[in-house]
Amino acid sequence: MTSMKRLAAALVAVLTLSACAVTGQPAHPGTAAIYDGATITSAQVAAWGTAQDDMGYANDPGAVLTLLLLRPALDKEAAIEGVVFDDKQISTEAQTWMSASKAKVVSPTPDMMDVVRTVRVLHALLSTETGAAAIKVAVDSIEADAQVNPIYGHFTVAQFANSYDILTKRYQNDQGQFGDVVYLVLKDLSGFDGNAQRKWMVGAGLPSPSASPAPVNASPAPASPSPTP
Repeated sequence: MTSMKRLAAALVAVLTLSACAVTGQPAHPGTAAIYDGATITSAQVAAWGTAQDDMGYANDPGAVLTLLLLRPALDKEAAIEGVVFDDKQISTEAQTWMSASKAKVVSPTPDMMDVVRTVRVLHALLSTETGAAAIKVAVDSIEADAQVNPIYGHFTVAQFANSYDILTKRYQNDQGQFGDVVYLVLKDLSGFDGNAQRKWMVGAGLPSPSASPAPVNASPAPASPSPTP
């Protein structure tokens, strides 16, 4: 298995931190983000969060939204590189996730399949120089151009790189526990400050009055300082 240390080196080689553009521009109520002409709804974030809960894993709404924002670029690059995981393989891996977390092993839902496939493709692309470069381009673009509901905080390249560094260490520590699905730690990769998250974001109670975007002239809460990767 390719070590996370090697994957980290591949990403760091192409991930040059840029000045942090301000994301978090107001979007319509019920909208988590608008990016590259597509809308990601709060309901989609909730559905993917629930899928992770049902597989036995806590989830961070910012990490879920990060996966959803990255997904189009991941799918495009996977097609270019011929990275393909069929439904049978993804179904088996989803059930392995459940088994690893000691959750009840059930037939995966479509949302579970989507989460597992996206994380699996992310891991595979980080193993290639061109894949890591494509992810770097996508992360830069998200920081610069995504309109994100302020409740999720602000997406930055710096936070993404810091999150990746943390997960690299977790990957190395968890290999004995999770075996071939240790890559699932990448489900927690996030370009958002975790301090902005609220449990209701992925709960069954959506929408919440707090889910409405902040006014245009509202100032975002300052992010907690994080170490430079």
